[in-house]
Amino acid sequence: MAKAEAEGYQVNIAVNTDRYKNLTSCLPQVKTTRVQTKYGIASGVYQDLAKQLEQAKIQVKKDTPVFTVVEPVTIPTERSKPNRAMILMLWLFMGGVIGCGIVYGRQWLKDVRRKWQSTI
Repeated sequence: MAKAEAEGYQVNIAVNTDRYKNLTSCLPQVKTTRVQTKYGIASGVYQDLAKQLEQAKIQVKKDTPVFTVVEPVTIPTERSKPNRAMILMLWLFMGGVIGCGIVYGRQWLKDVRRKWQSTI
């Protein structure tokens, strides 16, 4: 808002200067001086607000930590991975399935070969 006000006074100064350029009367000079004074005040207010904004941004950057600790560090009391019991059970099961597959698969293949040769 202060910026827009300062820019408005700046435009007013330009308009008054162009409008009353060749007049010798004091009244236009007084109007131009008043507008210039208002522009100076508005410009000063705008500059002060801009400085305060930049200082606030700098202060926020100073106050914001670079990193934060989400949880305090704790030493684990028990192992989370690998779950050795589960791995052992899985491989025992897989070994049983593969072993049974081999034993019964050989017998089945022998039967299939015999049937195949008998038909030929």
